[in-house]
Amino acid sequence: MKNIGAKQLETERLILRRGTIEDAEEIYNNIGKDSLVSKYVLWNQYTSVDDGISFMKRWEESYENDNSYKWLIVLKKSNEIIGTITAVKADEKNKTVEIGYSLGSKWWNNGYTTEATKAVIKFFFETVGVETVYAGHLEVNMASGKVLLKSGMKKEGIMRNRIIDKATGKPMNLITYSIIKEEFFK
Repeated sequence: MKNIGAKQLETERLILRRGTIEDAEEIYNNIGKDSLVSKYVLWNQYTSVDDGISFMKRWEESYENDNSYKWLIVLKKSNEIIGTITAVKADEKNKTVEIGYSLGSKWWNNGYTTEATKAVIKFFFETVGVETVYAGHLEVNMASGKVLLKSGMKKEGIMRNRIIDKATGKPMNLITYSIIKEEFFK
């Protein structure tokens, strides 16, 4: 595994690029304050632009490390930031990467998350040299499972009571998926 950090990636409709502090307000408006998004992710809904500033400061600092893989998902046609996709965990020893994403609800059901996920998977296998890319989603968010399947991953299983629901305080199941190098290069 050769860590090289988040390099800009392009797809037919998207640019995946590093974020900067200048992106904070758009992050807040398009993703962070979206209550539909925060329902399905582990972070809490943003309450102000300051939350976006804090978020982007952490991202900027993380880029100093070659094992930081954090991208904004940007629409080519409008240059709008519509989401994020990151390596939640990059395990150099085992050559594995866990990815996670969020997309503003205004852009759901257009294939953007699948398009971004496929590009990131390709980058990790072809450029970074990982053995396995994996991801999970809350059981209540089956749309995310469809994204992972369309991106070439296979369902692995259910991690029971793995996440505490921030709204109810009750445990929820996490559904896991992965793709291995041999499957990707078939």
